Amino acid sequence: MEELLPQISPWVLIALGVALIGLEMLFTSFVLLFFGQGFIIVGIISFFIVMPGEMQILFSLIIGGALTYILRTLFIKSMRAEDLTLETLETGDVGIIVESNGKTRVEYKGTTWAYHIEDDFQPKAGERVIVVELKNNMARVASLEAK
Repeated sequence: MEELLPQISPWVLIALGVALIGLEMLFTSFVLLFFGQGFIIVGIISFFIVMPGEMQILFSLIIGGALTYILRTLFIKSMRAEDLTLETLETGDVGIIVESNGKTRVEYKGTTWAYHIEDDFQPKAGERVIVVELKNNMARVASLEAK
């Protein structure tokens, strides 16, 4: 059988694998990582077993595909973290209506928020209210007596 591609130097395969792993840092898809590992594995094997270049590339792609199929979902699951809720976005505590630049706002956890009234009451400056929800830079407030 005639070789289509002469044997590729093991160092070239290892360098290609390292380059693919380096590119993974830019793309973060967990695909290039495993194909890079496939090229490194075949590069190391090529030090001991002589094989034509097309076989080296084929084995690299097969190993990379197998590693991707087996390990990609495991890597992605391990990278998922629970969403952290910011303390400033937790609701249910008391806020104070303040006047700022001629407009009334609710001061809540160190920040003033524009607000939307949940109940049928008109809060005045200095009045305490319950902050029910914070969404789109708007606080939804309810009367303290209603709770």
